[in-house]
Amino acid sequence: MRGLRPRSPRTTVVTRIPSRSHEEPSIPTRQFPTTDALRRLLIVVGPTAGHVYPALAIAEAYRLATGTSVDVRFAGPVDGPAARLLAGRGLTLEPISASPLVNVGARGKLAALPRVAAGMAQARRLMRAHGTRLVIGLGGYASGAVLLAARALGARVAIHEANVVPGLANRLAAPFVHRVYLGFAAAAVSFPARRRLVTGHPVRADIAALAREPRQAPERGRAARVLVLSSTRGAPFLAMRVPALLAELERRGIAVEALHQSGEVPPDDVAHAYRRAGVKASVASYVDEIAGAYRWADLVIARSGAGTVAEAAVAGVPALFVPLADASDDHQAANAAAVAAAGAGVSVRERDWRGDALAARLTTLLGDAGAWTAASEAARRMAAPDAAARIVADCETLMAGRW
Repeated sequence: MRGLRPRSPRTTVVTRIPSRSHEEPSIPTRQFPTTDALRRLLIVVGPTAGHVYPALAIAEAYRLATGTSVDVRFAGPVDGPAARLLAGRGLTLEPISASPLVNVGARGKLAALPRVAAGMAQARRLMRAHGTRLVIGLGGYASGAVLLAARALGARVAIHEANVVPGLANRLAAPFVHRVYLGFAAAAVSFPARRRLVTGHPVRADIAALAREPRQAPERGRAARVLVLSSTRGAPFLAMRVPALLAELERRGIAVEALHQSGEVPPDDVAHAYRRAGVKASVASYVDEIAGAYRWADLVIARSGAGTVAEAAVAGVPALFVPLADASDDHQAANAAAVAAAGAGVSVRERDWRGDALAARLTTLLGDAGAWTAASEAARRMAAPDAAARIVADCETLMAGRW
């Protein structure tokens, strides 16, 4: 066992988490011969942050590979976090009308048809004005309309499936696309062999750079560092359960400190829960410098969206993943199970959360350097820091002579 419980836990609410100095990030990539043709690329995203970050990673990798000879646009529903995240980076999300087709019943599906037709018309106008030659869909209910419009206009079409269990949009689109990129090899059974390619999940350059940095087990004499990441949905469960879990770790002799991204839960409320539990924590609604946070952490506690799973793997941080209970097709549970099966962390459903049992498992993980190192190495074996570059390289093959 390591460390003793701090005498005076300090809980703070912060607005920005600073990063530590480190080498400049880069994405492993190849340079392509320059051509006179401008590469005009449209990336279709869903409404959530989980769709936006891989889109940004692919766009970033394309610019690194081709210099200024690429014009990337983004399209999707504008009524969610995706539009705000892109706007914060000076980018525009072109609006595509769409309605969810999952968990809406037959009536809801019929009601969605006019919006699908409207979305196709919007996509056709956008692609004609832009001169789009390649469309990459990242799932989400708006992608079908854009992909169909792209095929009708003669553009090449690819999709990326991030999860172990493919989403409805990608399952429906698969017969009509030229390539299917996969985040998990286990998803391959759902797609035709001649079109699929396992690339891993695209992560941004600052995250990809973490793959080159060595990791060490928590040193004796300092608190274990726990990074808690709340998703767009499902934040209240983690805000309610994690402070008590970390307090139980301290009762077992593992000193801890937490950095908690609270998401939709007010940071002051989460900070109060940590103070009540007697656990040192910094709380922010959003962690801007996420690469620095992964570098700092010894353990990640989060939902098991594909992006978070991929980022933790690249960083080599063991994780406790808690699948979102109402995720479509229970896909987060499959993602978390893949991590646990690889030995890279622990998976627990909300309904199976038992603080004492989890604390016992995490005590072994954080208190035994050998156990932590084995989990970190297992995470790294799952990682694909060059996923975005792989996608770009294959897109160039797909588009040979077609730009």
